[in-house]
Amino acid sequence: MKFRRPDMNWLVLCISALIFFSVAVERFHAFHSAIDYIPVYTGARCLHYGCNPYDTSQLEQQYFQAGGRTDELPAWNEEVPLYPPSTLLVLSPLALLRFPVARVLWILLNGCLFATSAGLILSMCPRAHRWLATLLASLMLVTSGILLALGNPAIFAISLLIIGCYLLLRGRFLPLGAFLLMLSLAVKPQIGGLIVLALIAMRIRWRYAAVATAGAFALLLAAGLILSLQPRSSNWTSDLSGNISSTLGAGGHNDPRPNGKRAIADINLQAISSVFFADEREFNAAAYAVFLALLMVWVMAVLRTNASQEMHLLSIGALAALTLTPVYHGFYDTRMLLITVPAVVIVYQKRRFLGILIGALTLLAVISVQDRVQKFLLNHQMFQNILSHKFLFVLLLRQQNLELPLLFCLYMFAIFTIRFPSVPSMAFPARHSHEAFSQ
Repeated sequence: MKFRRPDMNWLVLCISALIFFSVAVERFHAFHSAIDYIPVYTGARCLHYGCNPYDTSQLEQQYFQAGGRTDELPAWNEEVPLYPPSTLLVLSPLALLRFPVARVLWILLNGCLFATSAGLILSMCPRAHRWLATLLASLMLVTSGILLALGNPAIFAISLLIIGCYLLLRGRFLPLGAFLLMLSLAVKPQIGGLIVLALIAMRIRWRYAAVATAGAFALLLAAGLILSLQPRSSNWTSDLSGNISSTLGAGGHNDPRPNGKRAIADINLQAISSVFFADEREFNAAAYAVFLALLMVWVMAVLRTNASQEMHLLSIGALAALTLTPVYHGFYDTRMLLITVPAVVIVYQKRRFLGILIGALTLLAVISVQDRVQKFLLNHQMFQNILSHKFLFVLLLRQQNLELPLLFCLYMFAIFTIRFPSVPSMAFPARHSHEAFSQ
């Protein structure tokens, strides 16, 4: 009896997935934590029981009624309810379960989805350089245990975005791909919104991408209507707006300014522009101006280059880095760079040094060192001295924020300088022609 020799790339990825789960459970106690999931879970229960998902006193009541423990309840000034109603509607089936059960299922679901998305990304890469793809995907997996333990919906939205894009790019199970993209957009529209719009603009299964966008908008309207019809949540729009303003304002939990409580974990451009502009309107305007300028470069690149499968992947890779820059994103959102792994391999095939540089920056953008640098500076009472030197502060404590636009620029350089044939290539099976993308 003969046994097939196991594929070492898949074996390494499977081991990485096991490490991913074990780190989340053993080191970070995922089944007894998931603090980011609590506002979402209790908010979803409000859709069932007619309470206000943006009133923390009502959320706390739902938490205890569902079997939550006092010692596991987060501080509401840190876990402020900010998710749109569509997030709560998508995740409402789990809210029918007791909290301890729902939390376990949520962790297992997210872990399986993220591991699956890593496997699908690996399968898109040519065998000639699959070890590079295996290295990148595996490192993203093994370093994501804390994200699984937090229970943040970001990992759910990212996984569905990657799986949905894979299905549309491969031309397989297209209705399922559209459905997954719809759920991703409904849960966290700032994660995949630009990428789905890019699929429509580049006419890559654009009808299915358009249906996903329309479906996510319909879920938002339906959830908003449910809340508006309930007496206790009829003012949900003003409550949500107030919560957002309180977190982003001076001293708020998501304040991007240098002295913000968690500004070191922000990866959007406001964390850089606020170093140079004290006024909120000014640093927001500066961040949006940079983002729009880079987006226009992306549009020009798409219009001027020949459509091909490699070009589609490079365009999506560039946009994945750019989409993290204009509005608030936490460090956990960088895992969406998993979708850029095929693009890294494509560049590496053509320009070794450029591919290695992009791959290294991708890992640095995911595995940030700036938090450790800040802790060192604070422990040695050097933080204020560094803060007085703005450019040095940005280089030391905002390197993750700089890496994202730099990654985008490197992808643009690759798109403009590397010539790709406008015919199918090794990145996809030969039977998928360019015309298939535009269906």
